[in-house]
Amino acid sequence: MTRDEDSDDVVRARHGIHSTRVTYGARSAHRSMAEVWQDFVHRYGWRAYALPVLIVLTVAALLSITDVAGRVAGSPSHHRDNAAPPPPVASGSMTLKADAPNGKVNGTVLHAAALPSGPPYTMQGAGTFRVLPGRSPVVGTGHLYRYSVEIENGITGVDVPQFEKLVVQTLSDPRSWAGHGVAVQRVDSGRIDFHVSLTSAMTVRSLCGYEVQVETSCYAAAGATTPANRVVLNVARWVRGSTAYVGDLAAYRIYMINHEDGHAMGHLHAHQCLPGGLAPVMMQQTFGLRSAATNQLCEANPWPYPPGVAGAPGAEQPDTPQNDEYGRGD
Repeated sequence: MTRDEDSDDVVRARHGIHSTRVTYGARSAHRSMAEVWQDFVHRYGWRAYALPVLIVLTVAALLSITDVAGRVAGSPSHHRDNAAPPPPVASGSMTLKADAPNGKVNGTVLHAAALPSGPPYTMQGAGTFRVLPGRSPVVGTGHLYRYSVEIENGITGVDVPQFEKLVVQTLSDPRSWAGHGVAVQRVDSGRIDFHVSLTSAMTVRSLCGYEVQVETSCYAAAGATTPANRVVLNVARWVRGSTAYVGDLAAYRIYMINHEDGHAMGHLHAHQCLPGGLAPVMMQQTFGLRSAATNQLCEANPWPYPPGVAGAPGAEQPDTPQNDEYGRGD
């Protein structure tokens, strides 16, 4: 049968079912369902069996997508001056790896951990930072962390106002750390507990190390590589994101901010999915959504406290060879 004949058969079948419910040729007025099915199978062969399977798979896929989006979405921020919509929701189905090296790494980095393709970014900045002026009210209750927003001198091609706005909006959002035992305030002078810094790729390597030879972000405590506590956000990742977030760059940026600022507030990595399947924000999602501790594949999630999710922000443990997503070999 040719392709044109096959298409014609489909048109005729639809017309027949719609108009008379009678198949082609002479038929009795009263026929059993079994007889109708036999004629249908005889006429269309394997396609008669494939159609119900395709319908079931399509319905299941639509239900799954709706369920994931509903659980991750959350409510708008209660702390924003303008009634802007909440940041985008992350989707997640990739099985990638970790985000900032601590000690030796076993095995090689998988191809999936590589930086996605995309626009150019600044490879080498000046190695110095400038504070972006601005202050915010104290948000949340508990121990107060005062942070600045900075950018490395020499970085180009980045919307700087957008960067600083997203940092402040994210850390002020009730789905983030503020209001869950801590308070945060953006400042540009005085006591600063940590600096949130957009950083060129080569400067990231000098501050964070480069044992895993892919672009990463990190938290660098004051000491050998920096005189001040610094959240180091890699401009390469800011521009291109991570395959784990399946092209959802805005949501991945929120994850970057919440994860590395979580380290600045004393949080360790988490290695198990939250109840219901979302990844905790302290899981190393940049390269991986599969738990090295349980082998469960989690769903990407950029928030410490996604609404309606039990067990957030998740159990945290020091990295070990047994639970560290760096050592996975998916």
